[in-house]
Amino acid sequence: MQFKKIIGQESLKQRLIETVENGRIGHAQLFLGKNGYGALLLAIAYAQYISCQHKKDSDSCGECVSCIKFEKLIHPDLHFSFPINKNENVTNNPVSDDFLSEWRNLILESPYFETSHWYKSIDIDNKQGIISVHEAKNILKKLSLKAYESEYKFLIIWNAGTMNLQTSNKLLKLIEEPTDKTLLFLIADDEEQLLKTITSRTQIIRIPPIEQTSIVKYLIQNNFSDQQTAEKIATIALGDVIYAEEKAKQKEENLVFFEFFKTWMRACYKADIRAMNKWVEDISSSKYGREERKRFVLYAIDTMREGIILNYAGEQLEEYLGEEKKFVKNFAPFVHARNVLEMNEILNEAHIHISRNANPKILFMDLSMKFANLLHVKNVHL
Repeated sequence: MQFKKIIGQESLKQRLIETVENGRIGHAQLFLGKNGYGALLLAIAYAQYISCQHKKDSDSCGECVSCIKFEKLIHPDLHFSFPINKNENVTNNPVSDDFLSEWRNLILESPYFETSHWYKSIDIDNKQGIISVHEAKNILKKLSLKAYESEYKFLIIWNAGTMNLQTSNKLLKLIEEPTDKTLLFLIADDEEQLLKTITSRTQIIRIPPIEQTSIVKYLIQNNFSDQQTAEKIATIALGDVIYAEEKAKQKEENLVFFEFFKTWMRACYKADIRAMNKWVEDISSSKYGREERKRFVLYAIDTMREGIILNYAGEQLEEYLGEEKKFVKNFAPFVHARNVLEMNEILNEAHIHISRNANPKILFMDLSMKFANLLHVKNVHL
């Protein structure tokens, strides 16, 4: 993975290159940012640049033996660790190496992906992926060996927040007492999910949102949308290229979420306990996994945002079609200055709690009761 293949982030790319040029490569670095900002790809490109045999001023050469192996993610000194769980094929003490083929394929085919995409690719959609103590033992074993071809050994831990306590403690020892010529790159989107003893001992690289102009260019060049639509999508994507791409594709999932959201809001507005309970039972059922529930909450946040924009800035609903557009227009008056902040806050909290495996029935019933009150808060017209 060369830096030039990563969308935007030019300033950060240059900073990473300068650490190599100045001989100031931290042995343990935390790339902190959303998957849609390109944190994983930046870590891979950084490792490739460090190992490149013919470095250029702004990128790895892409042609030397090391670069060719990095491009295919098969360099013997490049190691990955990521959240996994048992599936039909791997049933006993799974480790990342058991899923390397699927991991490489996903990165090479769809470089920007969410955790849910990864879980789906290894058939654990409805399970919580973890980086277990078995993984930690495997890591320590691999890193105890000398580098094969590169000056350094690289360990990239993606979604480091899924490490359990035992794994975190073993990793902490590795950070405090690193093996010779080993570089650890942790990837996470939530600093709070990591032990403070780990974050305090790593060099934190905060990945900023991707520039809007870069997202617009990406959407147009890959035939996802025209200029006008791309600009609107880039505005609401807030620097997240995964979100932008999914918006542009207009997946059928959004239509399912629309019907779900419409049913939910109507039940909440009527304070119909029976209807709310039926809705909660549905979204909490095995038909929907944790990641689907998280995406539904994001859809709800987005719809609230569109409602408030419609109220105060006029119609800007070009991305909505048919019944969805009609519903948002009718729903908008119920989202206003006196309730939108609390709505947004409780939805964002719900998203975090779902990530942490909160009981979906309790969580969504609590949300429903709160919305039943918030939807009846009267707006103040000055």
